[in-house]
Amino acid sequence: MAAVTTPLRRKLALAAGLLCLGAPVLSSCGFDYATDRPNVIAHGGFHITGEGMRVLATRIVSNGDDRHGVFIATIALSPTANPVTDASTAPTLTGLSAREDSNYTLTAKKFQPIAVGDDGAVNLADPSVGGIAVTGDFQAGSSVPVTLTFSDGSTISVQTPVVTQCHEFASVAPQAGASSSAGATQSAEPSAEPTAPYDCTFPEPTRAAE
Repeated sequence: MAAVTTPLRRKLALAAGLLCLGAPVLSSCGFDYATDRPNVIAHGGFHITGEGMRVLATRIVSNGDDRHGVFIATIALSPTANPVTDASTAPTLTGLSAREDSNYTLTAKKFQPIAVGDDGAVNLADPSVGGIAVTGDFQAGSSVPVTLTFSDGSTISVQTPVVTQCHEFASVAPQAGASSSAGATQSAEPSAEPTAPYDCTFPEPTRAAE
């Protein structure tokens, strides 16, 4: 009996090993795994679907009075576009407002239409470009659904966090020469008094009692 049992056990062990080796391969076959989906690691809102423009890392940088800020984002061509030939004819960003069903108000000051460069993207956080000055009832920590309107009539809505103008956002500024006249259809007449500017210093660590 022992002579028969030992080879049988070896065959069962071999079969179990082959099954384990094959399991990762079988488990990766088309069941909408996270590795098969787009993954944008960024602090900010983004829109990367469809064949139109891409909007990445949106933020409203609040300057401390909880009523004024600067909208920044990276606007880019679709990955299927050729920047060399398509950048010059790509739609420009011409409008910015809160989404119609939003509980927030947002008014964008008049700005020059924003076009992607010959590399296929433009970063509004770059001081040489500048963001879009906005006012509204937002404050740091808010998440505002913002609608971007392009020159071809297309719109993109992005959930946009509001951050303080500190640290990596300290140098954010609006477009040079931006007008104070409103460029959006929604109005925002803040009623609250401005608060003190944000304190951008890190707290000192507390020493444990000795």
